Amino acid sequence: MPLPRKFLNEDEELLAELRPHWIFLFGPLFSSIAIWVVIIVLVVLWHNPPGWTNYPFIIIALIPGLWLLGRYVRWRSYDVALTSTRILVRQGIFGRDTVQLRLQRITEVNIRQELIERLLGTGSLIIDVQGEDDSMTLEYMRKPAIVQRVINSQINEIVGGGQREPIPEYMLPFDERRAARHDHGAEQADTDHADTDHGDTAPHDSAQHDSAQHDTPPFGVSTPPAATAPTQVPPAASAPPPGAPAPATAPFEVRDRLIELDDLRRRGIISEEEFAAKKSELLNRI
Repeated sequence: MPLPRKFLNEDEELLAELRPHWIFLFGPLFSSIAIWVVIIVLVVLWHNPPGWTNYPFIIIALIPGLWLLGRYVRWRSYDVALTSTRILVRQGIFGRDTVQLRLQRITEVNIRQELIERLLGTGSLIIDVQGEDDSMTLEYMRKPAIVQRVINSQINEIVGGGQREPIPEYMLPFDERRAARHDHGAEQADTDHADTDHGDTAPHDSAQHDSAQHDTPPFGVSTPPAATAPTQVPPAASAPPPGAPAPATAPFEVRDRLIELDDLRRRGIISEEEFAAKKSELLNRI
């Protein structure tokens, strides 16, 4: 259970809370698994056992299960709290025992680890107390080297005016740890929601891009005249130099010209001599 705030003084701050490592449950857990496997094998291999054997099997299966349940309750009720001035150790199921140790009285914080504990990242902290022959032992501490460093930094801040080391997330108070996980989950949900919105708008943007492409000629409307490039007028054909032969003219053009000249002659616009001269000139171009 988390440390009740009634245990803290007005100017005291709760820095960290720890429970024992999961190795605290290994003994009853592995014993329960082994006994249950043996019982299952006996039931499978022993064909048609007498009816009275059911009760011993049930009792034998319940004993390690109750041991595991009791150890789990002890694990849940064991709490090591580090405040700005003290170390508090609370344990007990029905009765609660609370031991406190002021940081000013701590002289040494040592680590004791077996090989299996080193592999699993756990160990014991041996805390020497000023004026006491016996030491305080905190068993099954998770990452004891980090816990040792955090305790020493807090002692240095109180005694020597040093700077406190940042508290790792796994050592934060239980309430703050749950709040941090909740905030992290909310941030992750917001990120996923933002990604989903981005994915929904992407096809729309793509459609607008395709529409912009298809709006250009020849698929869409024509470009306004103001946006078109100015039309380049081809240069006028230069007149042939004097004395050069007139370029050849197609027969149908000569015919049209003769018809126009004859129409002008009939109206009296040109004379007979002018008509004959133009007629001779056009016939020479064929």
